[in-house]
Amino acid sequence: MLRLAGKIPSYRVTEEILNQIRWQDDEDMIKHRTLSDTVEREGNEIIDYIKQTADDLLKENNFDIKTGVPIDMENIEESFSDPKTPMISNDITDKIIDEYNQGKEKERQIDRSLINETLIADEYCTNVSVDDVGTTEQKETGRMKDPPKKDKKHYVKNTVIHIQQGNWKYILDGLGIRNMLIILTAFLLHNSLFENKCLIFFTDGASDIRNAIKDVFSWRSYRIILDWYHLKKKCQERLSMAMKGREVRNVALKNVLVFLWLGKIDAAIEYLMNIESNKLKNEDHIKKLIEYIQKNKSYIPCYALRKCLGLRVSSNRGEKANDLVVAQRQKHNGMSWSKPGSSGLANINTIFLNKEDQNWIIHRQLEFKMISAVNKKAA
Repeated sequence: MLRLAGKIPSYRVTEEILNQIRWQDDEDMIKHRTLSDTVEREGNEIIDYIKQTADDLLKENNFDIKTGVPIDMENIEESFSDPKTPMISNDITDKIIDEYNQGKEKERQIDRSLINETLIADEYCTNVSVDDVGTTEQKETGRMKDPPKKDKKHYVKNTVIHIQQGNWKYILDGLGIRNMLIILTAFLLHNSLFENKCLIFFTDGASDIRNAIKDVFSWRSYRIILDWYHLKKKCQERLSMAMKGREVRNVALKNVLVFLWLGKIDAAIEYLMNIESNKLKNEDHIKKLIEYIQKNKSYIPCYALRKCLGLRVSSNRGEKANDLVVAQRQKHNGMSWSKPGSSGLANINTIFLNKEDQNWIIHRQLEFKMISAVNKKAA
């Protein structure tokens, strides 16, 4: 795929470059609409191939292709449905907590009594980041001159899933959260990422993602963690709209984030409830932030302890995947996309990121296998 300074250029820029290289007569020159149509068609062939591959894998493993759930629940091996993965010992955890707490004020210490999470070494975890990336949807009237105004802006939502296990990774992309979670099930089966692995989802707290995970993975034990990046961002946004000025906002933000980082949810909520009214310009945003924290309470761990133990606390890998798959190319001022056009381009980006481009271009196949997440330096 053509890239300039590491980025994918627009169809119009690509058109100019290719036509300069090819030295064709005017009637034989490539048009940007031809490029767009070709990318859309190719991208849709890729997702059709992935969907068929997923269906075959699900059938092979006796899973329902429409729901992603095992057909015969009673005969699912325990190593798949409820694996007994080794826990990090209490001795190690206690040592880490003591070292973290040393010299800190009590309110900034990890409270052992609040640690309800079963802590499992990262080598036994399959970490999955799930997010919807929205791009402005093109009007039904397409690119016609002076089209009628839409009542409101609509979005094309690409679901991007980043899978990480140890030093291995893979990215899935497509339209529809449930559809992509079913494809994820097939991928995890194909790569033996269910067997003897703790399954952890990192999300932004959106209820539609959480409910879809619950439906598709109802047959299996799993964990959902509210991604620290999104939690921090939500606090920043709400407090910026609630507080009078940057200085008081920064003080409140720092204190709230300290409590949340330590998993002290009740302390964070109490702090927010006791902010002086003379420091607020819009109390509704404080209430909405409290509601968000309460709604996601069971998904907020002690991030500090997880970090000290070398465990994931954020979907930063997923955020990077979102940027590379969709945002970097499709989220610019004035851009709008059809569903096939947005999804098609995202699918092509994804096969390059998964190092599947040669497989697809030459053999019209995808290995559908994890790849190394370690960037090898040139000799």
